[in-house]
Amino acid sequence: MSARSLRVTRITRVKRTTRAVRAGACALVAAIAFAMACSAPPDAAQISISTPDRATFPPVSMLLDHRCGSLDCHGARTRNLQIFGCEGLRLGDASPGCRNASGTDTSVDEHDATFRSLVALEPAVMTAVVQGHGQNPELLTFVRKARGTEAHKGGTLITPGDDQDVCITSWLAGQGGSDAAADACARALALPVTPR
Repeated sequence: MSARSLRVTRITRVKRTTRAVRAGACALVAAIAFAMACSAPPDAAQISISTPDRATFPPVSMLLDHRCGSLDCHGARTRNLQIFGCEGLRLGDASPGCRNASGTDTSVDEHDATFRSLVALEPAVMTAVVQGHGQNPELLTFVRKARGTEAHKGGTLITPGDDQDVCITSWLAGQGGSDAAADACARALALPVTPR
């Protein structure tokens, strides 16, 4: 074997070894990344969401049920935002309709289900709005859609500053228990059911 052949053979071996080491390293990195990506979070893992006060939510829940909770809208189980109440989607064996329609009023469990659906829709954004004391409610998709600033099958339902808007934004700002919010929510419930 000539010196040139020997040198070519050594270079070939080094190249093969380098390729094998690189391929092995890439496979190891890929296996580690795959294992980390497919690992489950710890059983006790939780996220923290800042939410408006649950105790002052029932008037907002009743407004949402009245204006948005019909069975062909957010009273449908197929929607991301599900609204439960006596005018639409019911939990358990609650009678359809409200008390004045021979049914039963919205239950505490239905208010809770609507609350959970609403605050879990955009948890990070909800946290930002609540921590900002409701200063930018339009960050929330449900506010933008109701105000008509984002496409919404139900159309524009509220106008900034109207009773419905005050009912919702007061709650987001932590003022849901105020007289002004209560009055605005009560007046908003007198509006016709939407959609017609």
